[in-house]
Amino acid sequence: MSSAPAISVIIPCHQAAGTLPLQLRALASQLDAPPFELLIVDNRSTDGLAAVVVEHRSALLAAGATAVRLLDAHVESGASYARNVGASHASTDFLVFCDADDCVSARWLADARALFEQADAFSGSALPIPDPEFGTDISALRDRIAPAACPAPEVRHQQELAIPILMGGDFGMRRSLYLQLGGFDQALPSAGEDNDLAIRLRAAGRPVLDSYAMRIAYRTRETGRARRLIARRAASTHVLLCQRYGVYRSSAFVGRGRLLIATVKLPAAALTMLLKPGPPDLDGFLARAAGVQGFWTGVLRYRVLRRVPRARLGVGLEESVR
Repeated sequence: MSSAPAISVIIPCHQAAGTLPLQLRALASQLDAPPFELLIVDNRSTDGLAAVVVEHRSALLAAGATAVRLLDAHVESGASYARNVGASHASTDFLVFCDADDCVSARWLADARALFEQADAFSGSALPIPDPEFGTDISALRDRIAPAACPAPEVRHQQELAIPILMGGDFGMRRSLYLQLGGFDQALPSAGEDNDLAIRLRAAGRPVLDSYAMRIAYRTRETGRARRLIARRAASTHVLLCQRYGVYRSSAFVGRGRLLIATVKLPAAALTMLLKPGPPDLDGFLARAAGVQGFWTGVLRYRVLRRVPRARLGVGLEESVR
């Protein structure tokens, strides 16, 4: 076991004791992984998270982890703050982030190391899998997310979008660049914080890149009311980011009359759903309607009333000055 890690893995956790064991087993079964430190950030959990970490520490250390640390992040809530706390304690310049309820691929860390040789920041790729299908079989999950062929990890430029995409639960960034950008914005604790970081990355003159490599199985639980809440929140936050960075008109969702068109199309979509053979996808339609509602809520709140929250960059990074 090496005493010096080559890469730092950061996992923000809130009430994750039920799902974290799968992710820890996935990290303990990496192929060709560089020495890594694991920083598990406890964000106000009350479900026995510490016991989970203790249970899996030996296997992780045997698999190449140089340290498995449980960090306290109880001052504020939210993934933005927790990720910043993790970054503040990292001892390497190579940060990779994953979430406690997903499953990383077998070569996730090896892919990250290869991608860092090409870029200072990048997103991986993800396959969404509904929670009832997720299970606990890592091999089965990896079979689903593994590409048919395994080409060498390469970064690619994203399509030019008003709001670029960074996957908060599956990305890598040099710590020096992360600090330069100010880390995550705690004014966005529950939605849009990753894409906000991507916008600032682009504004700093850096390309927004992603890769088919560094893959994860992404657990989705969005059904019924929860799905509609997520759709409304994401849509409203999209407008917030568009307004904050002056890209509203170029948005593929709301700019140049697109939101009005989407709204007008809702009744036709409902009629089509009812006339289509088979059971109607009411849940999908309601999620679509919730998204439109969220966009209009964002327009009113952030574009009409100008209630764009002031950025709170780097909350949790106070310990990062070394």
